[in-house]
Amino acid sequence: MVYFKINGPSVNLSYSEKVKFPLIVCSHERSGTHFMMNSISECTEYTSNPFLNFDYIPLGSFVNFFSQASTYKFLNSLKNVRIHDNSTCCTNSIIKSHFPLSLLSQDSINECKIIYVYRNPLEVFESYWKFLHRWNWFEGPKLQTPLELMKSNPKGQSQRYQIENFNSYFARWASHVIDAKELSKNSSNILLINYDELKNNFKKTIGKISNKLEIDIINTPRKPDKEKYIHGKKIELHQNEKILMKDFIHDEIKQFTSLPEDLQKLFEN
Repeated sequence: MVYFKINGPSVNLSYSEKVKFPLIVCSHERSGTHFMMNSISECTEYTSNPFLNFDYIPLGSFVNFFSQASTYKFLNSLKNVRIHDNSTCCTNSIIKSHFPLSLLSQDSINECKIIYVYRNPLEVFESYWKFLHRWNWFEGPKLQTPLELMKSNPKGQSQRYQIENFNSYFARWASHVIDAKELSKNSSNILLINYDELKNNFKKTIGKISNKLEIDIINTPRKPDKEKYIHGKKIELHQNEKILMKDFIHDEIKQFTSLPEDLQKLFEN
C-alpha cells in the first residue's frame, strides 16, 4: 500500500494494483456508514484507513458535488492514478458519501462500485438527534426529542446534502433511500444493504457484497469493533419517546411506498 496526494486539496489516500474500481459507501447520515466501511476494510483490499470523506471538507474547493461532469472527472482521477513508474493504479481508500446517488452521472456509477446502506428510521433519528447535539455549530436543529427532529424541516449545515427542499427531516431521509433504490434498479454497480442484515447476518452479508460487486475476500470476514462515535455529552432517550416515534413512523411511512419493503414491514402493525 502506497500513499499519494491528490491534486487540489491536501488529502492522503492509498492505492493498490489489486483493485480496479473505487469503492463508495453511501448513506443518509447515521445509517451505519462507518460500520460498513470498517467491515469491508477488515477482509478486502479496500481500506478505511485512510478513507476519503466525499464532502465539502476536504473537497469543497475542488469538486462541484452538484456537477456530474465535475464528480465524474474527480472519480475517474481516483481510478487512474499515475505513479512513479508511469503506470496507473486505482485508489483502494473507501470513499464515504452522504450525498444522494442521483447526483452522480451514469458514467460515474460505471467507474465505481457503490454500497448504499440504509437503516431503520427509528434508529437513524435517535442517533442523528444525539449527533446534532454534539457540535458547537449549527449542523442542524438541537431539539428536545428525535420525534421533533423527524417533524422539523432541515436547517443549518446539514442541508448541504440536499438536492431539493423538504418539509421534514423524515421526508429527506425517505427521499435519500428511495433515490438509491431507484438507481440500483438499472445498475449492477449499486448494491443496497440493510444495516440490520450486516449486523445480524454478518458473514452472509459480506459474502453477498463480494458476489454482487465482484470484490475479492482476502481475509476471513470479521465484525469490526464497535463504531467509534464522536464523543460528547451523553443524552438519554425515554422509552415513551420511542413509542411516540414508532407511532409517527407508522403513519408517515405510508406516504413513501417506494421505500424498501423490509423497512415498510417494520411498521406495518
